[in-house]
Amino acid sequence: MTDIIMQAYNVLDELRKDNKYQTLLTLDQHIGTLYPREIAAFQKAKVTYEEILNTGGSYHPDYKDAIKVLSQTKTLLYEKPEVKRYFELEREVQDELNDFLNELAHSVSTHVKAPNKLGIVQKGGSCHVR
Repeated sequence: MTDIIMQAYNVLDELRKDNKYQTLLTLDQHIGTLYPREIAAFQKAKVTYEEILNTGGSYHPDYKDAIKVLSQTKTLLYEKPEVKRYFELEREVQDELNDFLNELAHSVSTHVKAPNKLGIVQKGGSCHVR
């Protein structure tokens, strides 16, 4: 069992050294320094929206305004080229991880559940081990 755990750590170390992962980390720091006002505005709008959802939902008098502000701040932040690139890379890394998990699961048994291309574990099937 210890050998398996050590192999898992080795795979994790390889993933951390991958260029895409390193670029993600760099972009994350870069985005934080380039767009602090946009990030703060988006987070504030998100908190306000969540508070409104918890206190009255769509019946709250400020619901439409909160959605509008959240949408505007999100669009302003998410349209930045660095943020777009970040999410593209994040999707690529996630897809690679899902592929790896699928291969790993299927090498053990075809009955082991693993995430699909969308990262969702399908219902059904099991390894029948307890």
